[in-house]
Amino acid sequence: LRWRPVEADTPLHRMHWFWHPHDEASLKTVPELMESYESSVGHGAQWMLGVAPDDRGLLPDADVRRLHELGAAIRARYGPQANLAVHAVDADANTMRAFDNDRDTFWSAPEGSHAATLELRLPAPVTIDRALTMEWLVEGQQIQHYRIEAMINGRWTTLAEHQTIGHKKIDIFPAVTASRFRLNILSTAGTARIREFQVFTQQKTSAAAP
Repeated sequence: LRWRPVEADTPLHRMHWFWHPHDEASLKTVPELMESYESSVGHGAQWMLGVAPDDRGLLPDADVRRLHELGAAIRARYGPQANLAVHAVDADANTMRAFDNDRDTFWSAPEGSHAATLELRLPAPVTIDRALTMEWLVEGQQIQHYRIEAMINGRWTTLAEHQTIGHKKIDIFPAVTASRFRLNILSTAGTARIREFQVFTQQKTSAAAP
């Protein structure tokens, strides 16, 4: 039940790790880097993004610009201001801890339970295409099977279904419009505790020229 993070290593440039002169054309685009972020950090991994110093002993200016662009894209897509769950209605104090943008608090399922649901109700329908879920790992990784669902035409519809969540899980699915969503925890080894359950409206990341 220990959580053992993996490390995902990838270079900032295509095809190589080390510095080469006049090599700006090989820089990965922001959409490429975002895809790498979502498939590594978004699957609970630590992301080792390789950036090499140039012959001055400094990071190349083009690399620094791309890193700033990447940071801005991550904040725009997954920053606190983008989290629609913070606008939840009809949520008690325990439930609100999963929506509040505070990773130091957590929602807890009933003690001793091995299945639970965490429902998010919004004041009006929104269109989302991704959810971010973080498990509280102090007592180990508990969740073994879960679904993310939306209430559509009076019935719960599955948007994503997977096994573990771990430190951070980003689930991406076809855009759907609804006002009720839930994390349906189908099986756990112990009591489930969720640091954050966030949903985000569909956004585009523009490609930055190398």
